[in-house]
Amino acid sequence: MSAGIVHFLFLGGFLFAAGALAMARQRGFAGALAGLPLMFGGAALDLVAGSRFATSVKDQLAGQEFAVLLTVMTVAYVAVGAALNRLETPR
Repeated sequence: MSAGIVHFLFLGGFLFAAGALAMARQRGFAGALAGLPLMFGGAALDLVAGSRFATSVKDQLAGQEFAVLLTVMTVAYVAVGAALNRLETPR
């Protein structure tokens, strides 16, 4: 039995929903920021799965390129959020 696109889309949707739930349940800024990589990871997984199973697309790496871009954006967003959180934390 091999994993099809439905399995990957379900897993990506689960990761996205878990990240959204983590962001909604946390009261603090840093806690809410922790759910963001899960959401972006789920979206990146769906992009890679779409490019892997697409047969009519000329550029098979399009989804992977967007996933790498999304990962870089996630790292930058978390770094900015961590810096803002450090500025807001009283000493």
